[in-house]
Amino acid sequence: MNTRYPDRRQFLRGALAAAVTAAGVGAVAGCGSPGAGSGSRTPVTVWDPFQGSDGANMRGIIADIQERTGLSVEPTTLSWGSPYYTKLAMSSASQQPPDAAIMHLSRMPGYAPGGLLEPWDTDLLAELGVSEKDFAPAVWESCQYEGKLYSLPLDTHPFISFFNQDLAERAGVLASDGTMDISSPEQLQEVGAKLAEATGGYGISFGYLMDTAQAWRLFWGLYRQTGGEWSLEPGGKAGLDEDKAAQVIGSVASWMDGKALTDNLDYEGGLAAFNGGRVGMILSGVWEVAGLSAAVPNLGAMPMPTMFGTPAAYADSHSYVLPRQRSMTAEHRRSVYEFVTSVIRDGGPQWGTAGHIPAYLPAQDTAEYRDLRPQSDYAAAGANVVFDPPAWFAGAGTDFQNQMSQALADAFRGLKKPMDAVGGMLSAMDRFLAAPNPTA
Repeated sequence: MNTRYPDRRQFLRGALAAAVTAAGVGAVAGCGSPGAGSGSRTPVTVWDPFQGSDGANMRGIIADIQERTGLSVEPTTLSWGSPYYTKLAMSSASQQPPDAAIMHLSRMPGYAPGGLLEPWDTDLLAELGVSEKDFAPAVWESCQYEGKLYSLPLDTHPFISFFNQDLAERAGVLASDGTMDISSPEQLQEVGAKLAEATGGYGISFGYLMDTAQAWRLFWGLYRQTGGEWSLEPGGKAGLDEDKAAQVIGSVASWMDGKALTDNLDYEGGLAAFNGGRVGMILSGVWEVAGLSAAVPNLGAMPMPTMFGTPAAYADSHSYVLPRQRSMTAEHRRSVYEFVTSVIRDGGPQWGTAGHIPAYLPAQDTAEYRDLRPQSDYAAAGANVVFDPPAWFAGAGTDFQNQMSQALADAFRGLKKPMDAVGGMLSAMDRFLAAPNPTA
């Protein structure tokens, strides 16, 4: 398939049209008012895509900050996905952006090169109690572009393993520490087979069919466990360690034998199988913890097992960015920094209730967060997270993830050879590399 990509002018016209459409159907919802103690300060405006429990948590955190600090904050929630990032890009291009905004860390490499974002002042952050030492190196390093900090991480949300502790104990696979011993692809298959004996069906749930990201999330995390590298130079040819990539794909396909895993689940089907007690384990993201906990009272969780040598878990991060401003007073700039650092320093435990791992390491050491189960059981995954390749076309909600997932899906089901799937992925990557960054 030949894919045409828009030039900058076309992008801006299309982005504006999409933003107008999104606003017209109610995608934008202003949520909040200056609140008690707001004083005469100009309100700090902030955009985020948080809905449901995430939205309720964030509004609670903001209300607490306003009460404690006297800051005035005006949050706005937009629909997640392409409409959100289109609106954010257009706000910067039109010089009418919010003061701060949430952006998936994986999307930052597509925005920083085009001058749509401003770097954070690390000296001012340090003055307000936030510095590099407070974050896992894997996270902090991914927040940089050309040596400057463009993303300030609120959390990480990795792909992990949840399990039903009662079924795991019945199957004889629950270790004394409340986890499961899995250190190779073969061991995962063995655990899945034993869980299947306990459930009378199959053992492990993974919903990925017709999904735009799940297959990629599983593959990329496991591929990085192999130590596999990649090359994505604009205008060049994509590169992967093809043998290692094929090894991972072949292992996933071998699990889908109808006993350890089944190959016919979509995302919702995977959740339903686990929540209904028909399987004993599910491979999914931490964002599902609330629903899984409600359905499985004795829920266990652990980081993605290290099966290919190097600890690694696919993840993304909700991070704060600074859209480029036409002008801002020093006083208001400090207010923006005070708000964002307050969320990151003080809001971590509450934010963690929805499953996300606080990126601010001191928040993970609080009694409030340590008491969260199973959240604190998988918090160690945050030290070994791997993100999408830092390319303008990659990241959360992109067609890149979708095309990678579709290339992988048939191979996971055994309908395509692993090396053919690798070739399909590389061909799709080449098409993206041949296109210009529309925001640059």
